[in-house]
Amino acid sequence: MATEASAKPHHHSLNLMSVNNKAELQRAICMDSGATTKLLIAKMHVMKHAKSVKCKNGSAAVRFREDKSDPGHVLVNIDPPKGGNNGLDCDGKADLGLHFIGINCLNSNLESASHN
Repeated sequence: MATEASAKPHHHSLNLMSVNNKAELQRAICMDSGATTKLLIAKMHVMKHAKSVKCKNGSAAVRFREDKSDPGHVLVNIDPPKGGNNGLDCDGKADLGLHFIGINCLNSNLESASHN
């Protein structure tokens, strides 16, 4: 028997940020606004060409790749700097033909699995 998935309500304000260039990407990933979640609306070409984002606490890795299980779609992952307990873990998926991608970010210390 399959279990039903459910989401718990989030009681904090959402931090919504647009990413139109590398400087805005750095600000979005490195800025410590106190938010536990962020939603980035990013230009696809910015994410495609970003390999990492340098922050004060280290370098966040950016991975942009085609989803082999869903041809025609791209996956974007941003991993927090290694060795730190603070930083954002971000994930997004979009059709390759789109100009923007929505990327959901969660503070890494709230994740169910660690990147350390």
